[in-house]
Amino acid sequence: MRILDSGDPSFTATRAQAVKFGPAQVDWETRVDFVALREYRLARTRAAMEKHNLDFLLSIRLENGRYISGCKRLYWPTLTLAGGPVIMLPREGHMSIGVIDTDMQSKALSWIPADRFREPRRMEVAHEVVAYAKELRELFGNALDNATIGVDLWSPAMFEVLPKEFPNAKFVDGQTAMLDARAIKSPDEIACMKMAYAIAEAGMYDAVQALRPGIRECELVGIAFNKFWQLGAETSQCSHAINSGPGSEPYRRFHTDRIIQYGEIVNIDLGACWNGYFSDFCRPFICGMKPSTRQLELFKTAYEKQVEGLNAIKPGLSVGEVCKSLGRKALGHSIGMGPLDPPMLHSTWDDVLQPGMTFSVYTPHLGELGVGGIHIEDEVVITETGCEVYSTFPVFGIDE
Repeated sequence: MRILDSGDPSFTATRAQAVKFGPAQVDWETRVDFVALREYRLARTRAAMEKHNLDFLLSIRLENGRYISGCKRLYWPTLTLAGGPVIMLPREGHMSIGVIDTDMQSKALSWIPADRFREPRRMEVAHEVVAYAKELRELFGNALDNATIGVDLWSPAMFEVLPKEFPNAKFVDGQTAMLDARAIKSPDEIACMKMAYAIAEAGMYDAVQALRPGIRECELVGIAFNKFWQLGAETSQCSHAINSGPGSEPYRRFHTDRIIQYGEIVNIDLGACWNGYFSDFCRPFICGMKPSTRQLELFKTAYEKQVEGLNAIKPGLSVGEVCKSLGRKALGHSIGMGPLDPPMLHSTWDDVLQPGMTFSVYTPHLGELGVGGIHIEDEVVITETGCEVYSTFPVFGIDE
């Protein structure tokens, strides 16, 4: 059995075209127009600011900073409000950007005037936020005094200091505006996401080729990651959930040093990041043999549930409607410059599916103690008529 098989009449979603180019830039064709991509993202951000009546947007979140400015930063293993980018974006005019390595960044980000760069402040420390407020005065003068300022992430220090430093300004939620801006991807953004998938698929293949009794889960992660870096990935979607045997039921969402044994179910959940855009898909396998009768039943049920979910995703429906129509609590999550974004495909959410939205769609977890658990996850972009599935790796590591 293979998902997206043209011979499978139950599958009515669209098979994605493969990415048509390699990860390098060349002079003989336009692959990704990164100038147009940056202009699109900034225009989307400012349109969202206007929609939400924001005069300024203070961005702390890494993915929002990359989206607004193109600034590439380290993907920290834990949340940190140091190092930047810390961006103050006016609805009109040049942004300010606080980021480490200002000399390098001001030259690399040539589309932002060099005098708008500053060393970053630790935005979780009160006296550092006071110093940041002083810098904003120098850069924007009195324009902030009566402004409505959206903030995408607050620290307690920011919450305490900024309203005191700008007492006549109105501080409001800025993350909702950013999620609106980032929701609809341009063709260039979708091309980046398909490249991120192609890299993850290559890592998946190498890991599957190495899957055998005696190999450890962590070794499979290392093999996949090695391929990621060879192909130009910036980072991975997470530390990665490779689980096996008893670790697949109940489902464990990280890898360990467990030794994989013969006949066990192994779930490999991978995602790479390419030029700021993430992929995330999962496939289940059997180590060293064909499945038992009960394992095959779980595989078949999971496959049918996944096809059912993919077929149901269409523009104009709310995510809650889709989930409820299937009797499901959840179907997945949005993905893009954030590796795990809202909106969630969840029965309690009312966001309407629109063309250009991108999601990771997954099965309900199906498992049985002593048998194992199955997880399938696919990547899709919403089209005018339904959804295009661009994670075309075989669903199963076995064929009947």
